[in-house]
Amino acid sequence: MPIIHPALTAAVVSALALAAAPAMAQESYVQINTGVDYSSGDYGDVEDTDYLAIPIGVKYQADNFYLKASISYLHAEGPSGVIPGEGGGTSGTPGGTITSRSGIGDLWLTAGYSLPVGDATWFDVVGKAKLPTASEAKFLGTGSTDLTAQGELLHSFGSVSVSAYGGRRFNRQSDVLALRDVWVAGAGVYVSADRLMVGLDYDWREGATATSPKISEATASLTYKLSDTLRLQGYGYTGFADGSPDLGGGMQILLRLGD
Repeated sequence: MPIIHPALTAAVVSALALAAAPAMAQESYVQINTGVDYSSGDYGDVEDTDYLAIPIGVKYQADNFYLKASISYLHAEGPSGVIPGEGGGTSGTPGGTITSRSGIGDLWLTAGYSLPVGDATWFDVVGKAKLPTASEAKFLGTGSTDLTAQGELLHSFGSVSVSAYGGRRFNRQSDVLALRDVWVAGAGVYVSADRLMVGLDYDWREGATATSPKISEATASLTYKLSDTLRLQGYGYTGFADGSPDLGGGMQILLRLGD
């Protein structure tokens, strides 16, 4: 039974929450983030799998255009058939050998452009590429180069912002899984007050193979602006399908340099 682990949330929560900042002021900056992310779930197996990720990311924003790169150091403990990240899992028998494995995860590259479509509404065109830097031998990745194209809509009501996104992920050839192209979608709401922002996001994705469970999960985040250059974020998430973890959470530090 193929088993799917969701996207490593630590690398993406900050982008969603901070993108919803009121007024969407045009600015240029470089942002660096790092932190720790932990999750646990059975993913349809008879044994739980525990994941620990230490992500690091760099984002360059130039007015309405941005580029981002992110990668994580991973540690997984559980049935060898489970692969962390958005790639998928092996077709091994549930209840397989419990293994402990560590290494570098896949490298993600993202580019986006925000188009104003109203006084308080923006539409982002986003492209992503996953480069297979994670080890297939350790079951840390599928070894496939995957591409995602999606659109994101954001509307601000002053201190409250709402967002929604949808797109298609094109999973390329893998030696360990018969991957297929899948649809992705999600939505979020964000409330800001002074230096504090609270976010609630929902993410959904089809299973990466014909027999894989889908991903369906909610994430709550709290971001505090310590200064113009430093932000601290904590978050937790839970899943509603076998492709998502039972529980997970983490913290991030975000350093912003520029205007």
